[in-house]
Amino acid sequence: MRYVIILFLMFIGLLPTSQTLARATLADPIKLYGDEIYFDVFREGDKVGSHSVKFISDNESTIVRIAFSIEIDFLFITAYQFKYLSEAKWVEGQLDYLKVSVDDDGQEFELIANRKDQIFNVIGTNETFSTPVPIYPTNHWNSGVLNETLVLNTLTGLLNEVSIVAQDNENIPTEKGIIKAMRYTYSGDLNNEVWYDNEGRWVKLRFKASDGSIIEYVCKRCQGDASVKASQ
Repeated sequence: MRYVIILFLMFIGLLPTSQTLARATLADPIKLYGDEIYFDVFREGDKVGSHSVKFISDNESTIVRIAFSIEIDFLFITAYQFKYLSEAKWVEGQLDYLKVSVDDDGQEFELIANRKDQIFNVIGTNETFSTPVPIYPTNHWNSGVLNETLVLNTLTGLLNEVSIVAQDNENIPTEKGIIKAMRYTYSGDLNNEVWYDNEGRWVKLRFKASDGSIIEYVCKRCQGDASVKASQ
């Protein structure tokens, strides 16, 4: 059972443009999110895991650490586990380094990638290649991917062609209550739905797993509210 979790950020705002949001997010994600984003993960309405994104910034770069895990039980026995860890370094608005480790119920995958001048070099379990920068990984928080049609799938280590289209403005629950957020769909090599508020913050994710079940991310901390504990 492989849960293809594609994390993408897209926002074409009602007031700011997508390019404006991309610049704001890349400049300082902590101003948008605080130092952490946290989601509870549900499968068909049952909580099965969590997803966190932590930011560490200095004057020259931003380190982004992501941890995602799910555990599915059947008759009080763990039937399936998935664990994902990644660390990325962003410098001057570009992805400079990325390391990913995946354990998909015992099937392991690793990826190490780095930028050299205007080329991003990727070494993964499945394939090794180079691609021109900028390139955006499928790690949701970064709205710089808004104008892209090619993304780096951090679960497979492959480049995916995508089309990202705005759909509807909807009510989404967050730690600050119900907010308005735009729903966007990915199509092409990836098929998912993602929601962003009018500041470009990622607030919800939904996709269909390989077994046909629906996986949904519910925001526990995504509005930059430091008073809310992510572990709640």
